[in-house]
Amino acid sequence: MFVNNGKISDRQTFRLYIFDLIGIGTLLLPPYLAKLTGCDGIFCILLGSLAGYIYLRYLGFLLGKMKTDAGTFLQQQHGKIVQYLSFGFVCIHSIFTAGFCAYVFGNAMKHTLIKDESFTLILFITIILAAYAVGGGIESRARVYEVLFWVILVPYIAMMLFTIKDFEMEYVDTFFISPTQNLLEGCYLVFLFLTPLFFSIFLLGKKEEKSKKFGTQMIRIVTKSLLISTIIFLGSYILLLGNFGANSLSEMRYPVVTLMSTVQFKGNFLKRMDALMLAVWFFTLFALINFHMHYGADMMKKIKSSEGSKRVGQIIVTAILVYIIAYAMNVSSSFVELFLDYYSYIAVPIMIIGPALLLIKGNLKNKN
Repeated sequence: MFVNNGKISDRQTFRLYIFDLIGIGTLLLPPYLAKLTGCDGIFCILLGSLAGYIYLRYLGFLLGKMKTDAGTFLQQQHGKIVQYLSFGFVCIHSIFTAGFCAYVFGNAMKHTLIKDESFTLILFITIILAAYAVGGGIESRARVYEVLFWVILVPYIAMMLFTIKDFEMEYVDTFFISPTQNLLEGCYLVFLFLTPLFFSIFLLGKKEEKSKKFGTQMIRIVTKSLLISTIIFLGSYILLLGNFGANSLSEMRYPVVTLMSTVQFKGNFLKRMDALMLAVWFFTLFALINFHMHYGADMMKKIKSSEGSKRVGQIIVTAILVYIIAYAMNVSSSFVELFLDYYSYIAVPIMIIGPALLLIKGNLKNKN
């Protein structure tokens, strides 16, 4: 019935990117924004998402100039050394980001659903399941989340809407009081959670149909995902502000989880519906772990020029490294801070500037 050819459709791309964009942002973004900008965080979400759209157009423009997938372009225009260095950066970045996401996933799971379980066991099971999912290929993951799209998204939105009854307008009536620096930091913070858009440059090799106008096609598909994700970010943040206020929100660890837990239903079954919805919602964060583990193993395979589609060795190595990184982050908060500094001041600038520099150099080489 299905063919494991490593390709995904437009609809699968659209749905996968929604999960990849909202997975960790809905969990971690609100308290940071509230602390930085309060109610002005609403504008940060809008402006940060606009920056994400501009970045997406920029990537689409570069892809149009490359007229091929990123890997082939790098080899043809710059040789294997630059190609391997680029793959190496994406590989290392993906593994560390997957480790951070696994740390957040295990930590949130332990503090909300299974408080008496050890973090080590939660992390171990999570990584094993993620490695198994990555081994199935990107098309298998796309099929799973294509089916789960409405199963996950509709209950999440419904649970958030149930919180409107406790919404207090006086909590959301103070705007334009944040310092300019804080607003800029807030916008950049929103953009940080949208950086999975960077991996759009690798989509050409994953698409079922390779179009000559792939840059335009990619923009159209991923922009839809970005738009839906922005609406979810914005709606979640407004509801959190209206239920808790900016001051309380800034002190919470996982406010969206706390907000969901406040929803009460009558009946023996429905009264624990909040726990069921939380379990469903964690699929979005799990999707992001899979996303980065996939690219970590995939880039590792490209560097080694390994044959075969299963990438078993690379997946095992990636899973072990992700586990070690996530465990280290749980043990040492300074390791988490070090990763966040790397992400903010090194990784994101490279993801913004790097593709353009490679393209310019390639064009110059062609002219010569």
